[in-house]
Amino acid sequence: MTMIDPPTRLRRAILHPSLPLVTRLIHTHPSLLHNPDFASKANTSLHLAAAHNHADIVSFLLSAGHEEGEISRNTEHETPLMLAARGGAVEAGRVLVKMCPGSVGMRNARGEDAVMIACQNPAATGLIPLLLQTCGLEAVDRVDNSGNTPLHHASASGSLKALRILLGAGAKPFEPNGHDWTPLAYSQTVAAEVYFKNLVAELERRKAEGMKAEEERVKQRVGGLRVVGPDEEGGGGRGGIMESGRGGGKGEAVPMTPVDDEDHITDALKRHWSPTVERKRPVTPGSAGKAPLSTHEWDARLVHARTRSSSGG
Repeated sequence: MTMIDPPTRLRRAILHPSLPLVTRLIHTHPSLLHNPDFASKANTSLHLAAAHNHADIVSFLLSAGHEEGEISRNTEHETPLMLAARGGAVEAGRVLVKMCPGSVGMRNARGEDAVMIACQNPAATGLIPLLLQTCGLEAVDRVDNSGNTPLHHASASGSLKALRILLGAGAKPFEPNGHDWTPLAYSQTVAAEVYFKNLVAELERRKAEGMKAEEERVKQRVGGLRVVGPDEEGGGGRGGIMESGRGGGKGEAVPMTPVDDEDHITDALKRHWSPTVERKRPVTPGSAGKAPLSTHEWDARLVHARTRSSSGG
């Protein structure tokens, strides 16, 4: 009867998940912790467990020090997290992100990171928010070796939920790749293309409504403000911002409550009203860009105009 060598037994224990057997083999043969399989792209024990979504084994291997010192990569420079994202192994992927966050921003031989790979599989959409939270929202604008953004990959895979997440995170919908194709051009179906366009239009509308609502809030906040000069303050010698129309009689100024965002109010006052704005003469056609006339020049022109009008009688 032939005995199965320990490396093969360990891989079988990971594939037919048996955490007690994996634990016993690692304790008995500590050198087998990584156990790369050179017949299969040099995938380690963690690659194998992550690809098959065995989250408990992934957690044990990480606790045993599988990724201490250096993050595992196979012959295609792919990490266990990338294999989890490619296979839609969301539970194992979450464990890897939490226990090994340094692998989130790494790239494979094609220049793809975990976010791009997760966008290629609709089953891995649940990983995308956690990945973006870990590596930052700037990941939505990263490109691979072909210039593809995560939005290109999501559109090509038909992952509609990923499209919504990426656009909501600030992804650029019209950014071309290295072949001058935008993400919209990779839509799998006409329905997906219409959905993509509607998402972009909805986000633009919300952005415009948000800007308009912010302007209205600013106008309401500065609508009851006026600047009080030193004379109006009863000889206090200092001017300031006062608010009228609350709790006092006619013409009585009530001290204004403190404002949280002082810079915001100051900027709004400058844009909507200023006590130092001078009344200027309207610019006539042809006079734009010319220096203003002095008092003597104006007097000379007025005399000339009166002479012509009196002589034309």
